Parts: sequence; structure tokens; C-alpha cells
Amino acid sequence: MSRADFWCRVMGWLQLGGAVAVGGTIYALWALIFDWMVIEDAGVLSVVKWVVIAIFALPPFLAGLLTLVFADRVEQARLGKRDEQHVVLRVVTALAGLWSAGVVGFVGLHLPPVGFFSILGLATAVVAIMGADWTADLFAPRPGTA
Repeated sequence: MSRADFWCRVMGWLQLGGAVAVGGTIYALWALIFDWMVIEDAGVLSVVKWVVIAIFALPPFLAGLLTLVFADRVEQARLGKRDEQHVVLRVVTALAGLWSAGVVGFVGLHLPPVGFFSILGLATAVVAIMGADWTADLFAPRPGTA
């Protein structure tokens, strides 16, 4: 495969799928650990559960979603619609990738996932910073090669 937009989509779907899996795992573990206890005011624990899920699953989910949107811009650049900067999309996508990688944190919701999400988040930040034209040319065949 030599299409950069395809690899951007793969990166985005991996982040989305991983975020959903992490969120579902936290939800299931929370139910396994706390649902057997009888607690009078379970509303506070419910809020804490969703905050924990947001801390772990929201950064890669947002980075994956924005990577999929950015993949459309890369496809447009690959098809010839060039020199459109999409500055707001690039900045927001780069920040989401850095948030997913654990480099920056927003509103106190910051706990860096280790490993796979960090690599995908940094890759998202790099392609967003470099832009759609550069990313489209990244995997393009070189002139004069078969």
C-alpha cells in the first residue's frame, strides 16, 4: 500500500477501537468490583466511574476521530486539491495526538497511556503538524521508479 490516507485511516480506527476497548474494560471492571457492594449514595461513584473512563479513553478517542477527519484532507491532497492549510484542524489534531501520547494535558484530565496509544498519538501529531500535502507525498511513489 502506498496511500497515505489509508494509513491515516488505519491509525485513526486503531485509536478509536482501542479507546472503546479501554472504556469498555474500565466499565466492566468497575461493575465487577463495585456492583456487588450495597452503597447508599451510588451517584458519586457513578460520576467517578465516568471521570476515570474519560481520563483513559477520551484522549485516544478524540485523536482517532480527528485523524479520520484529517485522512479525508490527505486524500484530497493526494487527488490534487493542494495548498489548503486547514490550520484549525491541524492544530486541534496535533494537540489531540499529543494529549493521547501523554505530552500535554487539558482541564486536569491527563494520565498518559503507556505504549501503543502514545506511539499512535505521536504519529497523529507529526502528520498533523506536517500537513496534508506532506503526508500525501510521504508514501507516494518516487518519479522514475516502477
